[in-house]
Amino acid sequence: MKNFKISLIKIIILIGSKTVLGRGYSRKLLIILVEKILNSINYDISKPLFKTDFHGFKIYFYADNRTGLKLYFQRNENKELNFLKKNIKNNSWFIDIGSYIGLYTLNVANLNSKKKLIKTLSIEPNPLAFNRLKKNLNLLKIRNKYIKNRTFLVNTAIGNKKGYGYINTKINHANVKVLNKKSVQQKIRKRIKINKIKSLIKKYKIKNIYCIKIDTEGYEKIILKNFFNDVSNEYYPKFLIVEHNNDPNFNYIDKLLLNKGYEMTFTTNSNAIYRINNEKSKNL
Repeated sequence: MKNFKISLIKIIILIGSKTVLGRGYSRKLLIILVEKILNSINYDISKPLFKTDFHGFKIYFYADNRTGLKLYFQRNENKELNFLKKNIKNNSWFIDIGSYIGLYTLNVANLNSKKKLIKTLSIEPNPLAFNRLKKNLNLLKIRNKYIKNRTFLVNTAIGNKKGYGYINTKINHANVKVLNKKSVQQKIRKRIKINKIKSLIKKYKIKNIYCIKIDTEGYEKIILKNFFNDVSNEYYPKFLIVEHNNDPNFNYIDKLLLNKGYEMTFTTNSNAIYRINNEKSKNL
């Protein structure tokens, strides 16, 4: 019976990823159905339940009530992903800040081939999500041997100085924020590392950055300000993908990027995509 129910979940995910039923309200209904099936199965929530198709490769399916099942329907941020995969240049870098379990990191890493070399620095502060990211990448390496030594995972948050912070272990894994010690109760907090982006760029000898994606639950402005303060314009990426989630205060980020020579290319429900105007940036 358990195997039958797992097969049923796989079919629901396939329907959600390949048909219009995977969008909007109908997707919510499919997720509710998956959750009901999961509640009727005994399984270890710390381990993947099975492998599932994901943008042309496989990742592990986790069902611990805080992972976010909609991710597996492959509808998230497709416009941004398709734009990045279509345009990213050979012999360039992609930096993924807040990579979670690998939506962007895995898609970009999988572009590597005998003729195409793209290096990725993938940064995720949540130890649980980072462990799943690492397992998903190892799974992808079996399929694509060219990923080896081209994708680097770092279990850290990005801040204005090197040190430590804390996360709340009881919230959804994708919504983890870096907090100070007093902001979260001891029994539900976990200490994490904090590094400066400049230090990581130096450590991994990063040059020719094509794109930086930032999804850090409200810390995007701080990360961007520190980045521009710490590096010269030769390290400015050609593109920036910055989460906004319709935040009314996002205009502060928009102003910052415009002042640094960037122009908005397009927006989606989740992100704003900026392209640098090289002539403007040279005159700053």
